[in-house]
Amino acid sequence: MQAVIPIAGKGKRMTQTYQGPKQLLAVAGQPLVEYALGALPPEVDKLVLVVGGPYEQQIRAYFGSEHQGRTVTYVRQPEPLGLGHAIQQAAPVVEGKFLIVLPDDIYVAEDLQAMVRHEGLAMLAKRTEHPEHFAVLVCDAEGCLVRAVEKPKEPVSDLVSIGPYLLDQEFFELQVPPSSRGEIELPDLVMALVRERGRRVKVLEASFWLAVNDPAQLTNADREMLKHLKVSVST
Repeated sequence: MQAVIPIAGKGKRMTQTYQGPKQLLAVAGQPLVEYALGALPPEVDKLVLVVGGPYEQQIRAYFGSEHQGRTVTYVRQPEPLGLGHAIQQAAPVVEGKFLIVLPDDIYVAEDLQAMVRHEGLAMLAKRTEHPEHFAVLVCDAEGCLVRAVEKPKEPVSDLVSIGPYLLDQEFFELQVPPSSRGEIELPDLVMALVRERGRRVKVLEASFWLAVNDPAQLTNADREMLKHLKVSVST
């Protein structure tokens, strides 16, 4: 199975304190991206990296053609037109079902494994006190997606998408208009699968998640992962 990892962009919220790909910033002694890679299930044997932006060459130099025993394929996002647009650039090289993982968030292996074992399409979600900063989700009685709204001013739920999706080739057939931010949003494309194609997307609640989008979240992630590693060593 392939994991598609969007790693293009400028990391605007980090540029005041750091120049470079934020995914390579150290968190508890290792690059941030390695937490997402370390949580990938064993079924994932290939990485598809969506690159672009000012740090593309640094990313290519870091990963090479093979990383941690997984082959690496690169595709380019020529313009920063949103996360959904970035994932769709992988269409020529992706086969069958695939996993999407964000490289600047921290997950645990158990949650990603639960996704891969799901027979149909699936996504990971978590409840948060600040849903307005994320894609807010509404589910039906069976826990499947019925609505997703990217960064709403008035959230209708505290359940938000945290990035990982398990999708298939039908995803690449879809087109949606740009959002008010001028971007092709990933939740909008997934909702097109639900509304236009009648697909069922199971929403699985994650047991652990840390988002790292700005310096404050980076400091928090460093602190939380140091505590997590201490607990792991003691047990």
